[in-house]
Amino acid sequence: MASGKTEVARRFEERGARIVDGDALGWEVLADPEVRGRIGGAFGPRVLAADGSVDRRALGRIVFGDASEMDRLNALVQPILERRVRKALEAPGGEEVVVLDAALLGAWNLAAELDGVVLVEAPEETRVARLQAARGFPEAEARLRIEGQRLAPVRGARRTWRVDNHGSRAALLRRADEVWGEIEQLRSGARSG
Repeated sequence: MASGKTEVARRFEERGARIVDGDALGWEVLADPEVRGRIGGAFGPRVLAADGSVDRRALGRIVFGDASEMDRLNALVQPILERRVRKALEAPGGEEVVVLDAALLGAWNLAAELDGVVLVEAPEETRVARLQAARGFPEAEARLRIEGQRLAPVRGARRTWRVDNHGSRAALLRRADEVWGEIEQLRSGARSG
């Protein structure tokens, strides 16, 4: 959360990749009437907005502060979200690079099925400041969300690239371009080999 992974994905998209946006798919899952009903039943009307949609901020206050509540939410949402992600990744695309922009890769055990994984990392203080600026979270809530986002480790990846995002946006994009160059070299070798 707030590491810069979406910025790297956008850079790859500029270079020709097709993006599968895990957050957008998550929004779709939360908009599904059956899922909304399950979430409302599990967490009560306090997590539903007046129009019946899931109030993500209200839900976040509950699940990011309590690991058992996060587990309960994940049991409701993650199987459906994983199916949607897998379907999006399988969409026909030929030789194009497909980038999954998602934090939950480890939970879905997808790493071994992909050609590589790009881990974008940033210091906690930087991430807190970004959440405050971009989403208007008070510092305590930003910290709670970062600490509450327990991510399963990514295991079994054929290749792993690390992108350290503790500096400027320009430095992040330079590193993203370096990784893209390596991806292009691998693709080139695969086509000629």
